[in-house]
Amino acid sequence: IFFRGNSLFGVEPHFLYGDMDTPHSRSLGSPQSIKLRPDNSGLVIGTEEETKYHNSVMADLEEELESELTTFATGGRLMYTGGPKRPLSGLSSPLTVTSSRSSPNSSRGSKTEAPKKQRRFSKTYNAGVTICGAGNAAHVFIPYFTDLGYEVSVFAGFKDEAARLKAAYEANGGIEIADGCDPQNPRTYKHSPVVCSNNAADSIPNADYVIIALPSFAVKGVLLDIKPHLKQGAIIYIMPGQGGVDFIVKEVLGEECRSGKVSVAGIIPMPLNCRIEEFGKKVQLKAFKASYDLAAIPARDAPKCAFALSELLAGRPVHPIGNYVGIALHASNPNIHPGRLYGLFGDYKPGKIYPENPLFYETWNDKSSEWCQKISDERVKIWKTICEKVPGTGEPNQVPGLKQYIESIYAGQIHNTSSLSTVFNTNDGFKGFFSPMKKEGDGWVPDFQSRYFTEDFPEGFCMYKGIADLAGVETPTIDLILTHFQNLMGKEYIKNGKLAGKDVGETKSPQRFGLHSLEQLLKD
Repeated sequence: IFFRGNSLFGVEPHFLYGDMDTPHSRSLGSPQSIKLRPDNSGLVIGTEEETKYHNSVMADLEEELESELTTFATGGRLMYTGGPKRPLSGLSSPLTVTSSRSSPNSSRGSKTEAPKKQRRFSKTYNAGVTICGAGNAAHVFIPYFTDLGYEVSVFAGFKDEAARLKAAYEANGGIEIADGCDPQNPRTYKHSPVVCSNNAADSIPNADYVIIALPSFAVKGVLLDIKPHLKQGAIIYIMPGQGGVDFIVKEVLGEECRSGKVSVAGIIPMPLNCRIEEFGKKVQLKAFKASYDLAAIPARDAPKCAFALSELLAGRPVHPIGNYVGIALHASNPNIHPGRLYGLFGDYKPGKIYPENPLFYETWNDKSSEWCQKISDERVKIWKTICEKVPGTGEPNQVPGLKQYIESIYAGQIHNTSSLSTVFNTNDGFKGFFSPMKKEGDGWVPDFQSRYFTEDFPEGFCMYKGIADLAGVETPTIDLILTHFQNLMGKEYIKNGKLAGKDVGETKSPQRFGLHSLEQLLKD
């Protein structure tokens, strides 16, 4: 049994049947109450009429499959037996089986008879997914979710982006993914969205799920645009979930989240490593991460958001974290990039020229690993200190160390996991990225206009420091690296050992949003 969307959270249920490659389903309509029997042996339906309908559906499926079907609960999911006891992950296209019987509460599905023993279904409903933006991630998600059977729309409100995207994919017959996640078995496929518009009213109202895979500076504008059009029960996923987006969500959609109209979840890591090859036509997919952590606003919605995201991402595991501060302190780019950059440019002074621009990950060395590990240790210490000071915030092990994190999200793509250096320099998901440098004279210098500096420092690294100040945790390595690069960037984030410089207003730290205590920071 699969509850389309969020398992036991009141979304319309479907009965799945078939094998792992060709799952099908029969809509049960919307009964007033559905719950498991106390012994997990089956379902209790709200009314006598609904119970009869449920029993008739199961009998019909048993006859068709020539197998006895029962239900049981495991891992937060309802599943069926009568075949291998395994979840139907990665449901591609929910189908409603047509039959002479119909649900008393559902108008979906044809009422015509079909010959027995013949598979009888018609496609009547696909969950709606709306992708916001037209960047690298959107180029992957549009054909990816379409390929899984979702009804995909696009909202791209920036200038003429929607019109350019639509013209390009229509001319090309869709956006093509060159999927190189498995170098030994590359594949390509191509799809188009059903709607592509610069008007949120065209693409948001039918969205069960809204994907915002954009830089954090763009999130507020998108939330303001989509706010009037959000569907009751919609889930908004922000990828990645760092960069202070939780503060922005509470500012723009606070009432909608508190009332239960919508849920918003921040995701770590960003699911994809990808690059547009030709706008609106082709995208190169280098890596699709293997597992994810998630925090939600409100926090109570994290389990249902995690369950739904796992289904969206073809069964990949998604782990809910306690308070959203756990996402802000997570092991992602703000841990990776500043440490690696200090390993590369810790000796840089204006006027120094480097002879070449090295590959950022393939040349990763132990010096860079040492700095990244020190950042990781300080970051994890901040989280553990908060968990100790404020019980109920989360579990100390929910924020992972850097090596553990990289191994988990790139499972199967790392050739040597013996050290922190090798999980980067032997990682297929990290191949081909040069360092953030620019040509100068006969050599190269750091490019301080690169997003490695303009985003990762003010939006992520300063977040670590700001939370540390509120938790009363010393961070000598973060201070050292942030001070070195802020001087080269012409910024002042740290002053007298605290995140109190003149440019704090440009960061996404708690202090930027007027939060000056742990109590304020942890408020849901």
